[in-house]
Amino acid sequence: MDWWLTDSEGIVAFWLLIFAVCNGLRGAYCWFRDKEERRVVESLLASELHPVRASFLLGGMAEAAETAVCMLVDDGVVKVSRTGGLRPTHRGRKQTDRALRALAEAIRATPAGTATELHEIPAEARFTPFRERVERDAPPVHPTASGKSQSLMLATSMLTTFAMGVHAGGAMAPTPFFPDAHRMSWLYVCMAAWVAQWAPACLWPSEKRRRWKALDTFCKDVTETARAALPDSTRQAIAHTKERPKPPPPPPRPARHHTHTDSGASCGAGIDTDSGSTCGGCGGCGGE
Repeated sequence: MDWWLTDSEGIVAFWLLIFAVCNGLRGAYCWFRDKEERRVVESLLASELHPVRASFLLGGMAEAAETAVCMLVDDGVVKVSRTGGLRPTHRGRKQTDRALRALAEAIRATPAGTATELHEIPAEARFTPFRERVERDAPPVHPTASGKSQSLMLATSMLTTFAMGVHAGGAMAPTPFFPDAHRMSWLYVCMAAWVAQWAPACLWPSEKRRRWKALDTFCKDVTETARAALPDSTRQAIAHTKERPKPPPPPPRPARHHTHTDSGASCGAGIDTDSGSTCGGCGGCGGE
């Protein structure tokens, strides 16, 4: 036990072991936490996932809206203009899926003469029933990582490195492997230990990293199959309105022209030269 607490090599090994234990505990926690979610993913891979929900898992509400529009166009419920505007047809197949039915009703409620664009569906309030239904019917799976594990392990690497230096200073331990070196060499040892810990800490999933590659591939295939029912020109017209158009730039401000007068002038610049008097009424001659 004294080797771990007082020997220079033992101190380095002790704190590297502490870091390894922290990684192991975090890994065990994540494994047990995601146990139920892994079971859900396996069931999704073995089932027929609805295209709208597959698109939602793949890319969020924007992808789900695009797939839903493609399915409504394929069913004849919605028609698409060349510019990507969506208008109801008041015919077509009856929608049995609740999300598609909510979207079709919202498009039918659009005022006459007004077309719906794809970018409005994830943002406009009138499409709230569709968005709520998609989110409610989505499988309980988190497709992206939060990045908390990586941030936690990076912070742990800094903490253990600092504790290693404090421990070595308190134990008055010589520099590891170089006992005759100056004790300030511990700074380089701590830096090397931090690099050794930083590398495995970066292997933890970063924020927004996709967690289930097999599920992503499966959802992509389901989404492409649903969208492939439309001609490429129709799909391109729908995708053309996916991004909200940028507002036009503000008009340029008119330039202001300032009239400068000489300091020696005793009258204003607005003298009426067409009047019968040659005086500007500035008081110099009394107006006579």
